[in-house]
Amino acid sequence: MDSAELAVLEILEHSSSSYGPRTWANAVQGDATVAFAVDFTTAGEKLTRKASADKYVGIKLVPGEMDTERALAAARLLYRFLKARDARVLNVAGNGIYTLARCGISQHAANVFVTSVIAKVHEHHPLQRVISGGQTGIDLAGAVAGVCIGVDTQVLLPRGYIQRNEKKVDAAHSHEAIRAQVLTGAAQCVDLCSNRATTTAESGPALALSQRPYL
Repeated sequence: MDSAELAVLEILEHSSSSYGPRTWANAVQGDATVAFAVDFTTAGEKLTRKASADKYVGIKLVPGEMDTERALAAARLLYRFLKARDARVLNVAGNGIYTLARCGISQHAANVFVTSVIAKVHEHHPLQRVISGGQTGIDLAGAVAGVCIGVDTQVLLPRGYIQRNEKKVDAAHSHEAIRAQVLTGAAQCVDLCSNRATTTAESGPALALSQRPYL
């Protein structure tokens, strides 16, 4: 396969072990930032909005109402925002799993909803790249969505590949562990994307995620 057809899943660590610097870096890189949240008053959400300025759009998550109808409404909102700015590089941010879990939203549910929204937008306004901060919850769901739709996907975490779990405990991870989280989540959500390729025994789940296999 020609190298031009290969999409890249890039897992990076920032020089800082704090969350703030990578939030700013991602906001600067993106043409637009979409934040999915049940709570927009957390410190992380406030910083994301400040860093993104007029490139920011928020989508409210309503526990118990993250269905197809709600995803379609969110996709329409995001489509209009991106279309008006001709934004093709999308930074995906939002609540971590420690916030979502309190409202009964699992990582898989977040993956499904965010992927449904972004896949629908991508059908009508093709994206070139998805950026994510790699945090549990919505950040991870954004990376999953990028892989599912088959575009270059960059995940930039604090130094040490730090993530915060449901108990709000920070823990370092390996590059391989973060990559596995993204690809496993994408393998579970790929049916939501219309551009997926047929799975084959030779390709395995990582290569069956879209028409652009991941390096």
